[in-house]
Amino acid sequence: MIFGKYVNQYYRKYWYYFLLVLIVDTLVDIGQLLLPLLRGNAVSALNNKAALPIEGVKTWDRFFTGYTSQFTIKATEDLPLYKTDLFILVRIIFTLGVLIFLGRRGWRLLLGRIGANIERDLRKERFAHIQTRSLSYYSDKKVGGLLSYFTNDVQTIVICFTDGVLDTVDLFALGAVSRTRMRRRSYQITLYTALPLVLFVIFGGIVGKGEAKRFKMSSDAFEDLSDFTEENLQGFSVIKAFRKEKDKQKSFRMLSKKAEGSSIRYLRFSSLISASVNVLLAFTFGILYLRCAYSILYNDASFAGKITDVGKRRTFTGYYESLIWPRRAGGILIDYASKGRGAKKRIGTILSSEGEIKDQNNPNRETLKGKVVFSHLSFSYPDGKDKVLSDISFQVNPGEIIGILGRTGSGKSTLVSLLPKLYPLERGQLRIDDVDINDWQKEDLRKRIGFVPQLGYLFSGTIKENIAFSEKNKKKINFKKVEECAQLACVDKDILSFPNGYDTVVGEKGSTLSGGQRQRACLARAFYKDPSRLVLDDSLSAVDADTEKEILEHLRNREKKVTTFIIAHRVSTLENADKILVLDEGKIVGRGKHQELYETCSLYHDIVERQKLQKERD
Repeated sequence: MIFGKYVNQYYRKYWYYFLLVLIVDTLVDIGQLLLPLLRGNAVSALNNKAALPIEGVKTWDRFFTGYTSQFTIKATEDLPLYKTDLFILVRIIFTLGVLIFLGRRGWRLLLGRIGANIERDLRKERFAHIQTRSLSYYSDKKVGGLLSYFTNDVQTIVICFTDGVLDTVDLFALGAVSRTRMRRRSYQITLYTALPLVLFVIFGGIVGKGEAKRFKMSSDAFEDLSDFTEENLQGFSVIKAFRKEKDKQKSFRMLSKKAEGSSIRYLRFSSLISASVNVLLAFTFGILYLRCAYSILYNDASFAGKITDVGKRRTFTGYYESLIWPRRAGGILIDYASKGRGAKKRIGTILSSEGEIKDQNNPNRETLKGKVVFSHLSFSYPDGKDKVLSDISFQVNPGEIIGILGRTGSGKSTLVSLLPKLYPLERGQLRIDDVDINDWQKEDLRKRIGFVPQLGYLFSGTIKENIAFSEKNKKKINFKKVEECAQLACVDKDILSFPNGYDTVVGEKGSTLSGGQRQRACLARAFYKDPSRLVLDDSLSAVDADTEKEILEHLRNREKKVTTFIIAHRVSTLENADKILVLDEGKIVGRGKHQELYETCSLYHDIVERQKLQKERD
C-alpha cells in the first residue's frame, strides 16, 4: 500500500471497491485455512484406526472437528461410495477449491477495476496540472522526462494500490487467522515462530530506504534515456543531414549502459531482500518441523500443547505453511513501498509545483475590444537574470495592425507572448482594455486571442480538424467556416489538390505538409477561432511574397477589424501596418509608419537597404 498527500484521495474515492476486496480476500483466506484442518483430521483418523472421542458431532461437522467413528474409505453393501468419508472429504475439498477459485477471480476483477480507474485518474490529474503551468515551467523540463512520469511512475503507484493492497490484506488477515488457530493448539510454538516476524520487520525498515534510493536512481536514468530517445527521434533528419548517426548511437549506448547499471543495482538489492526473506522462512520452517516431531515422539506436552499426533501436526504445519505467503508478501510490500515512495516523490515534484500565473478571484469578462497599453514594461524570464525587454511603452487601439521588426534576439517574440498572459508580470506594466492584465482571467484572454507561432504546429488528424481546433465538439465543426478560413489564409487551393481534400490526415506535427502549407493552415486555425486579437509571430516566413501580400490584403479587408500584431523580418510584410515598432536589444528604438521610420530610424533604414540589395541580387 501507499499513503501520501497526492494518493490518499483514491482510497476515499474508491472505498467501496477496496472494502469488497477486503471482504472477498478475507473469505478466501479463511477458506484456505479449512484445508489443513480437513487433511489433518483425516490423517489423525487414518493413523489411529479408531474414533476420536468427540460427542455431539453432526454428520458434516466431523470433517472439521474430528471423527466419532472410523474414517471410511471403501464402499460396502451397507455403505454406498458417495457416503464414505473419503468421497465426502473429496467433495468438500473440491467445493472449497471452486469457491476459493471464484473468490480469487472476484478480487482480481475488482483490483483490475481499481487499477484501471486510478491509472486513468492519475494521468488525467497530472495532465490537467501540467496544462496549467506557464511556459517558464517547461524551460527546464524535458519531454522524455515528463513522459516517464506518465508511464513508469504511474504504473508503479497503481501496483501499490492493487497488488500492494492485496498483499497487505493477506499479511494481516491470513496471518492473523493462521496465528490464532496455531495459538489454540500450541502457544509455545506459535510464540517461537513469531520471532522471525520481529526480525523481518526490523530488516524491512533497514533496507527499505536503501531500496527506495536505488529505485529513484533507476527511474532517473530511465528518464534521461527516454528524453534522449524522444529528442533524437524528433530530430532524425538533422542527425542524418550532419551524419551524426554513429555519435548518437555511441551516446545512446552510454545512456543505456547507465540505465542498465542502475536497474541491475536496484534489482540486485531487491533480489537480495527476497532471497533473505525466503532463507529466513525456510530456516524457521525446518526448525519448527523438527521441534514438532520431537515433541510428538517424546510426548513433550509442555511445548507441543494439543499437538498429540501426526494428523494434528499436519494441521499445525499446514497453518504455518499458510504463513509463508504473508511473510513473502511482506517482503514484496517492502519492495512496493520502496518503489512507491520513489515514484510518489517524483510525481510530487510535478503536483507540488505552483503556477506562476494566478487568477485569484478575477471576474470573468465577456468582451475584449483590443486596446493594449504597455507602460514602462521590463521583463526577465523567471530562470534568467538579464532583462529581455526594457522600458517598453506604446499603445495599440482596437482594430490596428502593429508591425514589429528587429534583429534576431531583440525580444520580439517575448513581447507578444506576454499578451495571452503566458508569463507573470508586475502590476501596472500592461493593460488590456484599460484593465491590468493581472486582473484578467487567463481563460478570458486566451480564448479571444489567435496566436500563430513561427514553427506552425499541427496535430495528428485531418486538416479540417486542425483548422477547427478551437471547436470543443468535433461533431459541431462548421465546414463552411473551415473553407472560408482556409481561403483567407490562401491555403484552400493546396488542400483541394490533395486526394482527400479537407479530410487529408496530416502526420505528427504536420510532417506531410510543406513549411508554407503548415504556416497557412495554422493561420486558418487562428481565423476559425474568430479572435479579438491576432498575433502572427513571423508566421509568414515560409510563404512566398505574392501569397503573403494576398494574405495581408485579406486581413485588412475583413469586415471585423481585429487588433493584429505581426512580427516579420521582411519589411515588405509590414509596409502597410498602422504602426511599426523597431526593437533592438529589448528596447524600442523606433516607432511610426514605414516612410517615417525609413527617414528617422537608422536600424530600420539599414534593414530596408539590405533587403533591397538582396532582392536585386536574387
